[in-house]
Amino acid sequence: MKNRTLILVFIIAFFVSSFTKSGDLWAHIDKMLYLQGKIGERTLLLKIKCYDESTVRYMNYYFEDEKTDHYLEGNLIGNVWQFNSIDNQNKEINLVIKEDKNGSWKGFWREGSNKKINIILNPIAINLDSKYNFYSKNRELDPYDAYKISIIDLAKIRTEKISKNFSLDWYSEKESGISFFRLHNENKKTNCDSINNVLESLQLSLIHDYFLFNPNRNSLNIQSEILYLNEELISFKIISNNTLKTQNTVKSQQLFTLSLQNGEPIDLESILWFDEKNTKPEANEIMETYEYRKKVFAPKVFSILNELYPEKMKTSNCDLDKVITWALPNFAITKQGLLFCFTNSTICNFLDWAIIPYKKLAPYLEKKYQLN
Repeated sequence: MKNRTLILVFIIAFFVSSFTKSGDLWAHIDKMLYLQGKIGERTLLLKIKCYDESTVRYMNYYFEDEKTDHYLEGNLIGNVWQFNSIDNQNKEINLVIKEDKNGSWKGFWREGSNKKINIILNPIAINLDSKYNFYSKNRELDPYDAYKISIIDLAKIRTEKISKNFSLDWYSEKESGISFFRLHNENKKTNCDSINNVLESLQLSLIHDYFLFNPNRNSLNIQSEILYLNEELISFKIISNNTLKTQNTVKSQQLFTLSLQNGEPIDLESILWFDEKNTKPEANEIMETYEYRKKVFAPKVFSILNELYPEKMKTSNCDLDKVITWALPNFAITKQGLLFCFTNSTICNFLDWAIIPYKKLAPYLEKKYQLN
């Protein structure tokens, strides 16, 4: 469970930057309100941030049938809270509410010049029977986001056979358009339950981030691709194409290599070890691992890549021409060999050429993974 949470934290750090204008004020929050109510036939969910040193209120909201976050700002005037859409939003929204004696909130909602719609808001009630509550608990989501996760519907859309022993079941969330795979072992030799739990959590994380408020984003497209699969491990990438309202597109990539037995990440030292004189450090011995990376791993990888790709290794982009740069690469397993790249720039995040063939690494590879 801890490892699954670690993966989710990694995905979020990669995909999420800043989703509200008031993110820098979290330390001063005095109170949070999580409310829901009906606007006609639609269910409205909202989260209000209250700051002890300000009468300004910040609100995120979404509807059950439209889960993308929206944003309103408001003021406390007497005992009435008045919220309005901000200048860069597509339509004018007004919400005026007042706390009732029984803990509920009453007021009205209006869009543009439409008539006012009376609304009664009560604390959010989460469906405790939702199959995705495990994700909300692992992420320690507040009721606002936990409710959103609880109503997500992942529908199986197709099955794809990718090898003699494995098929992929693809599941899609309709509103975001995000599809992601689960593994199915044809001969039942490999139990895929653990890895599929991790894959499901990854998809929920991608969907969750997709729906978060981002005023600069016009569209977001997320694709996944399996790079390598055998009875021991799976290596795959997730590619995100984020189109901004300025029409610029930001492309990013994240690489995963996971054990099929338990769904846990496989570190580079478990796959490849160059130091014939010393044993591998334990996973929690970070300094020892880094010393090995600097003194043994980086020079060896740098030397092999220079031999294979002399012209490409001359570039100063991301300091690829410096040995120390190769101490901390991202990696993936492909059919051709081990792929290395870096996340510090788009150019170096997509080093499709930086592959070391298995024949070059054969003496140093962990045999149980049967990489070839």
